[in-house]
Amino acid sequence: MTGEELRPIKQRIKNPGPLSIIAAAVVCVVGAGSAFAERAFNVYWENDGTFIKPYLHTDRHYTDGLKLAYTHQPDCNLLKKFATWNNFGQGEANVDSTLRLDSGQAGSPQVATAMGYFFGQNMYTPDYVDAPAKRSEHDRVFAGWLYGGIFAQRATKDAMEHFELNLGVIGPSARADNAQRIIHDWIGDNDPEGWENQLANEFAADFMWLKRQRADGLLFKNTSNFDSHLEYGFTAGSVHRNTNLGIILRWGDNLPNDFGPGRLEAPSCATGRISDEQTYLYLFSRASGKLVQYDRFLTGLDDEPVVGQFQLGIVWRYKTFEISYSQTFLTREYKEQPEADSYAALNLSYYF
Repeated sequence: MTGEELRPIKQRIKNPGPLSIIAAAVVCVVGAGSAFAERAFNVYWENDGTFIKPYLHTDRHYTDGLKLAYTHQPDCNLLKKFATWNNFGQGEANVDSTLRLDSGQAGSPQVATAMGYFFGQNMYTPDYVDAPAKRSEHDRVFAGWLYGGIFAQRATKDAMEHFELNLGVIGPSARADNAQRIIHDWIGDNDPEGWENQLANEFAADFMWLKRQRADGLLFKNTSNFDSHLEYGFTAGSVHRNTNLGIILRWGDNLPNDFGPGRLEAPSCATGRISDEQTYLYLFSRASGKLVQYDRFLTGLDDEPVVGQFQLGIVWRYKTFEISYSQTFLTREYKEQPEADSYAALNLSYYF
């Protein structure tokens, strides 16, 4: 498919909204040219067990999450229209889908765009996964969530927006029971008991919007070794419905000109990433609050309307590889919960 063949579609969609980006993705995958500013493959893994969280063994509640994501910057006309939808940036003339925001280009602000595709599985369990007699009747149930989806991002040098559609299935078809048994066999742990009572099969869908913007001068003054970003957004669907607000702080050497580290819930920004072989090392913290209207995995429990999170981690990049490790601590997510949870995250990225 050539650019000329795409033009009639572009003309019909003059001001595409977030959902129109799904159609844009299909067209871009099939017909995008070979121009890419950067591509990346990311592996996000979160777990509450001793394997990557050595200080405490729990294996309960949010037990494990794994997501694989591929991102790129296709030179696609529909994405260029989407880039300035709702007055983001300063006009279509400044749109460059393959822009490197760290390139130091002079002139008016420009808008970069990117696409991403992902596949993942999450696992939720009650406490005492191998000892049913010890469990409280007011605890989470076994549940698996298998999903895939697509996201679009747009960014200027000062702000980034992330739009994501997530489709999947909750229940036995998610195969979380098989995954947990395989992991327990691998590490020599006891077999879990109770997966026969997991949530039944059901279709699952979420839409997420997230925005990050540089917070220089708002609360802190950015320097060559320190920066800060505000983060806020919402998720709406059959799995989660919530809004959130937080701040990300980074300290380190040779900080990259991006929008901070990604995580399983919100993959890293694919626009304006460092395309050359820059090496950097930094520490980061993220503090946030979430207003929760619905969580499918807390069904039957008296959920807390406000949940706090604090994340502390480290990121290191050498040439085309990046690795990050972090610990996330949460306040109680439901009123019957005996104590707060935490989990660890290990993220690997390869840029090419």
